[in-house]
Amino acid sequence: MGKSLDQVDIVLNPDVSHWEYLLGWMTKTEGWMFTLNDYTTWLNTHEKFWLYVAIDKETHKAVGSLSIAYERSASGKEDEDLYSLGMYYVHPEWRGSGIGCTLFDKAMAIGGHANMALNGVLKMAPRYAAKYGFDKMPNYKHDFVAIPTEHIVVPKPAPNYTVKDLKDVNEADVVNYDVGISHRSRAKYLLKFISTGEVYTKVALDSTGKVVGLCCIRVVLSIDLCIGPFYANNEGAARSLLAAALSSIPDIKKHKILGSLYPAINKEARSLFESIGGEHTKIQPFTQAAFTKKVLPTADEKVYGVVECATSIV
Repeated sequence: MGKSLDQVDIVLNPDVSHWEYLLGWMTKTEGWMFTLNDYTTWLNTHEKFWLYVAIDKETHKAVGSLSIAYERSASGKEDEDLYSLGMYYVHPEWRGSGIGCTLFDKAMAIGGHANMALNGVLKMAPRYAAKYGFDKMPNYKHDFVAIPTEHIVVPKPAPNYTVKDLKDVNEADVVNYDVGISHRSRAKYLLKFISTGEVYTKVALDSTGKVVGLCCIRVVLSIDLCIGPFYANNEGAARSLLAAALSSIPDIKKHKILGSLYPAINKEARSLFESIGGEHTKIQPFTQAAFTKKVLPTADEKVYGVVECATSIV
């Protein structure tokens, strides 16, 4: 007998144990790079956040999810505010049961009046466009790079930048730098994200003390390393940040893969990652950013790694 909707309850912002269970499946079947802390971070730092989870009535296990995060624009213009969708997942045994459509309908009911965005895996992007109106897209995709840590060659830093730990830099300067990249008002979320869990966060400064880059590398559930956010004004600053962050990770080879999702328009990102992984660097198109009303501009030419692709567009 097949699975059906009447066998589940749809619960809003459930106990974290359901998130932890479902993230295990997401990691196993999709290879998504998130941490157990992320749900709590999103719930406590976004102005509005919804995580809908489908829970099997019989086993009380989570079998599907979808998140929505509301984020204001730094410009103060209401038409630049955004509802971001993410963590859209259905357990393999429950696919085709109608759970996914039900979860998506709940999200559209919340944000459908406004601009919405998602980072869709490429095989799903046409469906999101046709069925739900996510058909406004930048003319490039996001590429995912994966480098085995055993083959990483730490890049040589550029001499004209100083790299510091996050704790040694004025938080307001980091937030202001992020605004210049993301055009989002998200200070509480950003600062919590780059300082929670097993993280290695570095900030690059120029000779005047101005922030010119930010790089965070996180240990995710799979014990791999995920870069993001990773922003830099130029390749030299990016190289210096990556050198410092990689060098600060103890016993880096206990982590199998170093990964980053970045906008393909940033050609310097590709060359930087290829320079540290050589022929072992694997890069492939992975997601398509898409909006329902209009594409919101971000400084993607400076993005070497998005913060994450569930509650943020950059």
